[in-house]
Amino acid sequence: MNHPHHTPQPSAPKAARSSYVEVTFVFRDVLRAPIEGLSVRLIAGAGAPPAPAWKYGPASDNPPDATASTPDSASVPTADSPAQVSNKGEGATDATGFLVTICNAARGQPIDVQVKNRRGEYVWKATVTPEKDISAFTIVSPEYHLEATTKLTPKEEFEQDLNLPVVKQGEVMTIERLVKEFGPYIGWSQKVTEQGKVKKDTPTPKKEVTEDEQTHKKKTKITIEHHYKVVDTGKPTTVVFNVLGSRLNYPSPSTFSEQQYQSIATQLKVETAAVKAIVMQESQGRPFLDNGLPAILYERRHFFAFAVQKQALAEKQQSSETDNHKGKAKKKSTSKNPYPNFPDLCFPTDDNYGPGGLHQYEKLVRASQLDFEIALRSCSWGGFQILGEYYASCGCQTVFEFANRFMSGTDGQAKIFTAFMLNLKTDGVEGLRTHNWEQVARSYNGKYWKKKNPEYATNLAKYYAQFK
Repeated sequence: MNHPHHTPQPSAPKAARSSYVEVTFVFRDVLRAPIEGLSVRLIAGAGAPPAPAWKYGPASDNPPDATASTPDSASVPTADSPAQVSNKGEGATDATGFLVTICNAARGQPIDVQVKNRRGEYVWKATVTPEKDISAFTIVSPEYHLEATTKLTPKEEFEQDLNLPVVKQGEVMTIERLVKEFGPYIGWSQKVTEQGKVKKDTPTPKKEVTEDEQTHKKKTKITIEHHYKVVDTGKPTTVVFNVLGSRLNYPSPSTFSEQQYQSIATQLKVETAAVKAIVMQESQGRPFLDNGLPAILYERRHFFAFAVQKQALAEKQQSSETDNHKGKAKKKSTSKNPYPNFPDLCFPTDDNYGPGGLHQYEKLVRASQLDFEIALRSCSWGGFQILGEYYASCGCQTVFEFANRFMSGTDGQAKIFTAFMLNLKTDGVEGLRTHNWEQVARSYNGKYWKKKNPEYATNLAKYYAQFK
């Protein structure tokens, strides 16, 4: 209420906001501990009038090496309008996680934050847009916080090479690209073992009351404080992380249609239900994994046999070139393991297959580093689980062509299965026609099928009855 003897005074006009603001960058892990020695690049983005060349505050003992280029459309600088440039700066965080304070960043202009990874490349991590007169941006590490033997430091987490290759919508993968470009990342299925303890967060809400200096109005702000403590879990626990849970292939088509089943059955002169029974037994009716890759099974004993055979052939060729003198005894070829340091990939006895899915591709990628061709020949592929060894009998010039047909879609898989049965498994075809499931099992899995999979024939009969 205004009193008549008090003349209201006009309020002072608000000062125009400066076009430039002060911005500070610090780096922390999720426990708010500072990250030291992180190589960072800041780049001024689009979306607002660019700032003049950045000036760094007094707290910046080691300011970034800055570069600033004047755009072609920049106006002529004056006392009131300094030269406008495109800013970029590189630097490293100190022991407190502090990077730099920019005193004259353009208000509303986004700034991209990039961190150098282990390959020496700068990778985008965040974009900030300063609006307040004074801003402090905290960039947080994306690490997993486990008490683990394989735990990375916050600095290592930022520096991880996460420039993953991209599979576009509808793109069909090839085995060559999968192994060469995606192979290193498929190997990132990391088993992390908690050593009986784990850090547990207890978030606590906290009220902060502030008072405006001019209006004296009080504002209440709720913040969350995080309190971490180590909790004993009682026993070690293993957690598996994998960065390739996304789509890696877009086969077309990705499932067997009724028309495809009928086409296969017509060519083999068997019932459609018999073909479906084979697919159910071999792959539970799923020719592709959820990520679009064909189902595979890596078999180390086959890799061993092929590797020994290749080694013997190389020894024979070398012997014929160097030991042509009469009376000189020929060296006997050895059957030693050519890769003794990789028993999970190359071993003469029955396989310890391990989990399915991407784990099998991990093995394939690692084996490909030893011998790419042999690795592909040592896998059973797709909905019918046909061994790569038989690529030539299936109408393929190379095992790479064989694998890529399985990658392409169920049309390719169906054609290979038909050729495989007609060219190599005629007794199996006869078994399908006469419903002699043991004959099919023996043809498809060898004479020792009862030892390896005693339920195979019974399952075929069950599935046939299901689809009949």
